[in-house]
Amino acid sequence: MLLSTLVMKSLPILHIALPVPLYQSFDYLTPQDRLQENIQIGSRVRVAFGSRKLTGIIIGKAKTSVLPQSKLKKVGEILDTQPVFDVPLLKLLFWTANYYQQPIGEVLNAALPKKLRQGKFITPVSTTLYKISDAMIENNTFDRAPKQQLLYKLLKNYPDGLDSNSISKKISNWHPIANALIKKNILTKFKCVTNNLTNDSKEKIKSIFLNKEQQDVYNNIYKELDKYNCHLIAGVTGSGKTEVYLALAKNIIENHKQALFLVPEIGLTPQLVKRIESRLGIQVSIMHSNLNEAERSQTWLAANTGKANIIVGTRSAIFMPFKNLGLIVVDEEHDLSFKQQEGFLYHARDIAIYRSKQLNIPIVLGSATPSFESLQNVNTGKYKKYTLRKRAQKTTIPQVKLIDMRSKSVSEGLSNELVHAISNELSKNHQVLLFLNRRGYAPTVLCQECGWIAECSRCDARMTFYKNKNVLKCHHCLKEQIAPSACTECNSDSLLLLGEGTQRVENKLKEIFPNTAITRIDRDSTRKKNILQNKLNDIHNGKYKIILGTQMISKGHDFPGVSLVGILNVDHGLFSTDFRATERLAQLIVQVSGRAGRSKIKGKVLLQTYQPEHPLLNCLLNKGYDAFSNEALKIRKSSGLPPYTFIAIVRARANRQSNAQRFLQDIKNTVLINSSPKLNIVGPISAMLERKAGMYQSQLIIISPSRNLMQQHLGDWIKDIPQHPLSKNVRWSIEVDPLEME
Repeated sequence: MLLSTLVMKSLPILHIALPVPLYQSFDYLTPQDRLQENIQIGSRVRVAFGSRKLTGIIIGKAKTSVLPQSKLKKVGEILDTQPVFDVPLLKLLFWTANYYQQPIGEVLNAALPKKLRQGKFITPVSTTLYKISDAMIENNTFDRAPKQQLLYKLLKNYPDGLDSNSISKKISNWHPIANALIKKNILTKFKCVTNNLTNDSKEKIKSIFLNKEQQDVYNNIYKELDKYNCHLIAGVTGSGKTEVYLALAKNIIENHKQALFLVPEIGLTPQLVKRIESRLGIQVSIMHSNLNEAERSQTWLAANTGKANIIVGTRSAIFMPFKNLGLIVVDEEHDLSFKQQEGFLYHARDIAIYRSKQLNIPIVLGSATPSFESLQNVNTGKYKKYTLRKRAQKTTIPQVKLIDMRSKSVSEGLSNELVHAISNELSKNHQVLLFLNRRGYAPTVLCQECGWIAECSRCDARMTFYKNKNVLKCHHCLKEQIAPSACTECNSDSLLLLGEGTQRVENKLKEIFPNTAITRIDRDSTRKKNILQNKLNDIHNGKYKIILGTQMISKGHDFPGVSLVGILNVDHGLFSTDFRATERLAQLIVQVSGRAGRSKIKGKVLLQTYQPEHPLLNCLLNKGYDAFSNEALKIRKSSGLPPYTFIAIVRARANRQSNAQRFLQDIKNTVLINSSPKLNIVGPISAMLERKAGMYQSQLIIISPSRNLMQQHLGDWIKDIPQHPLSKNVRWSIEVDPLEME
């Protein structure tokens, strides 16, 4: 008994971060059989947590614990000999947890591929490559075997070898041919570790050409490629921002470093990958949610081992491990998609900026419509701004014309003027893009007799009608039900379908233009894997003449055949309760308009509105985004809103509204009572969507004049909130708005 006690006292303590919603780490004893080994911080362990077995991360070591060792459990198993997080990445994740006030265990867990989260391991995947044999004699002839000669000539262009998929794209039924050549010792096949990278980019390499504007921007950033600076490229749509990115990345790769490209949408990754490969002639790895777990794991491994020179990914790619990261590019930096809205809340753009500063490497932000936060950081000297005012292809920026819907005949959301313009462009064999940011057939179902409206039983939201399946869907909780044939209140069959969604407009377009190929691109029509990319390819090939879609088609895409863009309805952005609504509306209008006239075809934009005299809308259209942002920022400043102040929102969700409200009121009265008088605390108030998925939502809005003051108090509040007696019955979270970067 005495010996056992002495051993217990000598066991070192490991601080373990676990994937649980608690703002703390947990102390465990080191296994006795591992005492002499070098246990590294950042490694995974398997531990008992209550009745469960969890995979955690070692984040510290100590000789003592706040708990007596007799009450501590031993680590079940130390999984790694090498840490899954190196020191810089671990520091970044700690900063992220603190900055966004998230539990460290959940943050670390979110940064790992599923396999590693499950306590498993990632091993390199090998593939079979074919190449010309080193013992090949050049005087071999293929007079009677033309297919053998074809395969030989193909592989001769790839001395490092080519994989099966790449060969199949060039030659059909080639395996028997390859086997025959292998027997003749002309070809050889071998296993090679790969990371789902393409192999056929060498045939398409084009040199990077920069015009004077682009070259000036490149030269200025190039001078500072060896240190941290945040460079903002504000270039009009089609100005060639991507070419500047690629010229910078080329220099980084030549210096044996890695580059990370962040894009807001999955749909933008294929075209960017294609451009990188065609300009730099190197293989590119991708990281986004449409990949399967095996593909994501291999990309993670390629980044970690340095085999991936460039990774293109969406927001979660910011947590990738890199062996020698030298450049980060955030394209369309203004885009809301960089903000994670569920679970672990964060903004990938801001984390990217901090990671660049931490590693002392440059970061490039690009946008035709920079966010107000970025513009303010330019104004205060924290970022450097460069402007590209001309389109790279020497085409003119399309002018936007307003269509006053108050005096126009309208059918299913389409004015006669817009229909006539579409017909005119189709007669020239041009393509037309129509933008409507509303899915489904009709957003509202109304009874003419009693005024009943089809609403979700779980949310304070109207259900959207989908005609093709005759169902009602809630876009908030995803509830779906058969659409009623009569009013559920008065049994009247006089049901009106109010408003237009993409499906309704699509049906009308097919009626007006029955012989025209039309495609719809929204979340409903592109759910299956590869559907979006196939549609985009068909658009580029000219198969579709009318493209109708939501914000999925509003940014980044290059449709050279599009001459007319029609924006059907954006008025809701002018009167939203969200103070950022006008900023996002302006960005949307500029981005969508930028899809027109990107080649030799002159572009036109028609914007349908019931508010043609709105001052901010007219400022945007007549003076441009710079003038609009200056005016809008003046309004923000006079109103005490970001980016001149800093906002955090404490949200509470409960089965009863009274519980959520009481929880937040108690937090305000107890936890926040001693806060600085400089803080403005609003609430508790109901959220804009008061009830979602059966849960009532309330919030406290905390406005601070400085970032440091906000962060200081948030850290103190977090420690006390979980102790609140109602915390077990209330789900709560803190959302920190994008803040000023130091």
